[in-house]
Amino acid sequence: MRKEEKIIQPLDIENNCIGVYAENKFIFKEIKDAVRNSTLAWRHSPIFEEDQAVTYLNIFIKNQDIAEYSSDPLAMQVADDLLKSQKKAAITAKIDFSDLCFYDILPDHLMGRWFSLREEAMRHVLNTIPKPSDYDILHKIHVLTTNIASQRVNVGETTAPVRYDIFSSATGRLATTKGSYPIMNIKKEERVSVRPQNDMFLELDLNGAEIRTLLAFSGIKQPSEDIHLWNMKDMPPWTTRSEAKEQFFAWLYNPKAENEIYEKYYNKKAYLDHYDGETIKTPFGRVLPVEERKALNYLLQSTTSDIVLNNAYEIMKKLKGTKSFIAFTMHDSVVLDFAREDYGLVSDLKEIFETNLFGKFLSSVSIGKNFGDMRKIEV
Repeated sequence: MRKEEKIIQPLDIENNCIGVYAENKFIFKEIKDAVRNSTLAWRHSPIFEEDQAVTYLNIFIKNQDIAEYSSDPLAMQVADDLLKSQKKAAITAKIDFSDLCFYDILPDHLMGRWFSLREEAMRHVLNTIPKPSDYDILHKIHVLTTNIASQRVNVGETTAPVRYDIFSSATGRLATTKGSYPIMNIKKEERVSVRPQNDMFLELDLNGAEIRTLLAFSGIKQPSEDIHLWNMKDMPPWTTRSEAKEQFFAWLYNPKAENEIYEKYYNKKAYLDHYDGETIKTPFGRVLPVEERKALNYLLQSTTSDIVLNNAYEIMKKLKGTKSFIAFTMHDSVVLDFAREDYGLVSDLKEIFETNLFGKFLSSVSIGKNFGDMRKIEV
């Protein structure tokens, strides 16, 4: 077996289980050596460094059930059912798992069977499924969302995780999973109940993100002012910002709409450079099946989402070793659970968030003691 093909399976899919399964054996000591010598895993784990050269195989099959790639799916199902029944029995028996790994109560042969079947299925994925063209961005998003899910936000008198599905959207935008706090869909009046663990929330929000993405695809230099005010420069002086914003989106997403003011700068046909009649290919390598009337929308929405998530990943790396961390991300913004002691990083974080493959997109920074009472600050 070549070194680069070694598969590692962390045991941390269960609480308090510190160890790995690699090369047909369980390793509970010298775990770092086993990790260092492996480059393939099913999904991200805290035992991996964010920039470690680990390829996550679940990305190859967009999070399908691994059993579908087993040579003996029935055996995998039997082993999985046995594990579930053992866990159910342990819970019924009121075994305290607060300081105990669930695997400690299982027969060694059952554990070995389950992990070996998983490894065989993973190797089948590796040998039969090509690496996706959008793997690099999906790798970053997978690591980012896994880390977010490992933390919790305060909601009222309790805490809750934020878990994202990175595959369900046609364009790659995130959606929360079942069992997650529904941060993407909460009403404005409910936001005050969402509070940080540290001193404050700090939100970085791109200004007119999808509009700026179209401007970039149109080959126009990004303005350093609010995009809607910039759009108004050729409009009558009595036009309000809200009117200009409404007019722009009415023009943008109506393929038949014409507007000579906007069309001086924005090219709604820019998608044709990325469209083959059936699919849009984005700068991040995504290949999205789409009919032509929606092609521009898909290109802008997917590219903008990946700009935000790519930069959220970079912010996550910048915050490593600090008390602050990413609490969640929403559409064109990222929200940090922020410690006052890290305030000296804010300017750098804003720079990271604004910089992308097209240059720089303007952003705003807001802070608040809860997610409902956020106020903008100058940075």
